[in-house]
Amino acid sequence: MIKSKILMLLCSLVLITQLYADDEHNKESERIYKNLDYLQLNKQQEDEIKKILIASKKEFKHFYKEKQEAYKKLQQIMQKEYFDKNKYEDIAEDIAEEAIELEIDIFRKIHSILTPAQRERFSKYLMEWKIE
Repeated sequence: MIKSKILMLLCSLVLITQLYADDEHNKESERIYKNLDYLQLNKQQEDEIKKILIASKKEFKHFYKEKQEAYKKLQQIMQKEYFDKNKYEDIAEDIAEEAIELEIDIFRKIHSILTPAQRERFSKYLMEWKIE
């Protein structure tokens, strides 16, 4: 169960990373808007969600750095003579928990901007927004 959650979180991070790629500013904006077209946002909503995603970029960079360090620790556990299941599990759970906290923060902010109908549409694409 936890392995599938971790895998799901990892896949989501890859998808989110594409939103935050350090390409030209216009390309980033187009990607964000294109991914939200199904919500039929008004201009104010688009601007607010764009600000949320751009502001979250710093948090994601910090998360990815910590995640990379955690994976180094996981590799060290794997290389040792004795596999410390508890230590591995603790590290993996910490990574997953931090991803969930980032996700909750972004979803809470987006939720406050969307109308009830838009929330319903957004919920159908929730898996695409999962952070891993």
